[in-house]
Amino acid sequence: MANPVAAEDGRRLEYPWVIISIKRKIADLSPVSNWSIWKVPNSLRTVNDDAYNPHIISIGPLHRREGKLQSMEVHKLYYMRSLLLRTPDVDETLRSSAEAIEDFEEMVRSCYAEPIHRRSDDLAEILLVDGCFMLELFIRYSKVDLRVQDDPLFYSSWIILALQRDLALLENQIPFFVLERLYSQVVESSTIGQSLPSLPELALGFFKSVLYINDENFRIIRRPYPHLLDLIHNCYLPPAIAVRSNIGERVSTQRATSLDEAGIVFRKGTARTLFDLTFRNGALEIPPLLIHDSTVSLFQNLIAYEQLSRGTAKYITSYFALMSRLVYDRRDAELLESKGIIENDMSGWKDVSVLFNDMCKQVVVQDFYYAELCQDLNSNFRTQWALYKANLRKTYFRSPWTIVSVMAVCLFLSLAVTQTFYTVLSYHPQN
Repeated sequence: MANPVAAEDGRRLEYPWVIISIKRKIADLSPVSNWSIWKVPNSLRTVNDDAYNPHIISIGPLHRREGKLQSMEVHKLYYMRSLLLRTPDVDETLRSSAEAIEDFEEMVRSCYAEPIHRRSDDLAEILLVDGCFMLELFIRYSKVDLRVQDDPLFYSSWIILALQRDLALLENQIPFFVLERLYSQVVESSTIGQSLPSLPELALGFFKSVLYINDENFRIIRRPYPHLLDLIHNCYLPPAIAVRSNIGERVSTQRATSLDEAGIVFRKGTARTLFDLTFRNGALEIPPLLIHDSTVSLFQNLIAYEQLSRGTAKYITSYFALMSRLVYDRRDAELLESKGIIENDMSGWKDVSVLFNDMCKQVVVQDFYYAELCQDLNSNFRTQWALYKANLRKTYFRSPWTIVSVMAVCLFLSLAVTQTFYTVLSYHPQN
């Protein structure tokens, strides 16, 4: 077989095509430390693939070519036009914004874990159109009087719900610094720029209705946010996360019904944060969790982000790892629902234990934030059962005579049941 990389005179080429191809691929690699947007691993997708896929809109380059999402592209342009028309000079604003996005190209590409195989001008157009659309969407959601008459995106609530879901997907993110630059160049210089809050506040206002977080938790920490999903993730974290000392390896515990039978009381917590679970005086307090149609997608994308992001607190992964153990099956779910801890608002989902069990499948649990809590539960559980067995022995097995009496009662009871069975059976005709 002929050598495909050999010259006619028998000498090997200095740079065969294989080497050139490899060098090009290596040159396209971005520093791992810059990664903040990943494709969800197949190991997580096998559990619930739909949770990570956009339903109506593509943001950024990863899902751009999907046919089912193309109908939203024209709406993006309408929204972009409305945003630009509020500026003093539409052409100049568009030109300067496009130049700013082009200057960000290398930084943008380095945010994605996988190389973006798109031309520079194509990538810049995607970021510019998507970014302007998102800003105009946040503004119209915040300012009802700025909504255009007969705006199809506000016709019915399901479209906004779908947009809230899709904009929180890990694979549907663009770098937050792109939105910040567009906000400063397009929005702040517009006729309404001075009447709007900061960009993080404006963005969180759009998601607030589906996050079910207290106003106190909508805190804006002055730090770089990689993207919108990280901004949402920050809202769920307890304020004192940096001083927590009970982080450790994952510790298992008993299911909710077993703990309940052992005398441990379940109470609906009143903490400000969803993940502030406490166990004291034999009572486990769990803040209420409202489970609705967007819960699965949102939390699974947050968990995927925690799994992939280096240095990100694993609070949400820890929470669902604990809840998947407490809510082992339907009986556990019904117990917590009766206590007001779980509020099931899922259409078509009667058994939410399936949701909790699936949430942490194929997930590695590190930095478990409830290790100390589980250890306390287990210790109390063992103590309660030891007391129960001691009381049982004290009441019914105090001496050999009481043991004989209990055994005799059990024997007579079993004989009575057997006699009753055969008496009833004798009344039925023989086959």
